[in-house]
Amino acid sequence: MRSRMTLSFVGVSVVATMVVPGHCYGTVRTWEHQAAVGRTPLVDLSSLADLPAGVSVYGKAEFSNPSGSIKDRIVEFILDEHERTGKLVRHSGQTIVAASSGNTAAALAMFSAMRGYQCKLITNRKTSQEKIQQLGAYGAEVIITASGVPVDSPEHYQNVETRLVAENPSWIGLNQYDNPLNPEAYYRTLGPELWEGTDGTITHFVAAGSTGGTVSGTARYLKERNPNIQIVMPDPLGSIFYDKWAHDRMVQPKSFEVEGVGKDSIPKALNLSYIDAMPRFSDEQAFSTSRLIARRLGMMVGGSAGGNVHAALELAKTLQGPAVVVAILCDSGTKYLSKIFNDQWMNAKGFKTDEAEGGVSWDHFKVGSLGYTDIL
Repeated sequence: MRSRMTLSFVGVSVVATMVVPGHCYGTVRTWEHQAAVGRTPLVDLSSLADLPAGVSVYGKAEFSNPSGSIKDRIVEFILDEHERTGKLVRHSGQTIVAASSGNTAAALAMFSAMRGYQCKLITNRKTSQEKIQQLGAYGAEVIITASGVPVDSPEHYQNVETRLVAENPSWIGLNQYDNPLNPEAYYRTLGPELWEGTDGTITHFVAAGSTGGTVSGTARYLKERNPNIQIVMPDPLGSIFYDKWAHDRMVQPKSFEVEGVGKDSIPKALNLSYIDAMPRFSDEQAFSTSRLIARRLGMMVGGSAGGNVHAALELAKTLQGPAVVVAILCDSGTKYLSKIFNDQWMNAKGFKTDEAEGGVSWDHFKVGSLGYTDIL
């Protein structure tokens, strides 16, 4: 039940609405039962470029999942399956271990807090400070390893997960890179959502890979519905995926800044046979697109989403309608405020900060430039 009352502040009257406890609209439940994963919105990105008639580009807003990324899907799915088989028991205090570039770790930390598990999360120094702080906020134990080390190094974050699970038999490893439940989660959830959300008109699916679960599981579902749907997996310059897919050769990885996509090894969760095209993108292209999306559309997305959208827009410019291109908006840009949306960091890395949208750097917008000289 709601009641109204009038409050007065120095000659200003304000009408406020109060909610009387015990009289609420809807059902009050715990956050564990309210935090719905999936069924994320499809948003129109077509205004970001001059596209041919009948060609549309949409984004699947995975940043609207509870922990801020698409990885909520696999963590929920894997935990549900382990609980179904009795491997995990809620509120038992069991320990789950995961190696992650940050988003899977955040999802696991969130679900562990909800379901009464302990979790130990391994990431590396490339991971943004915001993502690392998110893990601690959920009460997880965080282990930060070196970045850029060889895949066979004991300091490689994936090898740390393997070692910890081997040394502690009662601990459960999430094993997201090689776990078949990873692509299965997307086959069961994201694939059907894209098919239904576009009324079966989707012609191109764009998703960069790291574990490969998103693109592999979703591609499997979509190609079962329509084998002509094109699966596009953009890859950051420096990642080894392109050479493996295009030339069936393994190369040495090179350094790149975009987080959460690209890799230095080939995960078992990735099925490259589904991939029809693999355009390459630079860090600057990804980050500039993320910043453009924020300015133009009011959405904060991370660099992996920027890479996906950059590739989707460039692809869409070459198509003839009707065509529906859907790109994955993997995570929230608020996880990268100290990086992608920080001009000092961008400049220090040699990336441009003068976007085409007006050509004005973010740092130019100070309080004084807006006509205000004092802040009370």
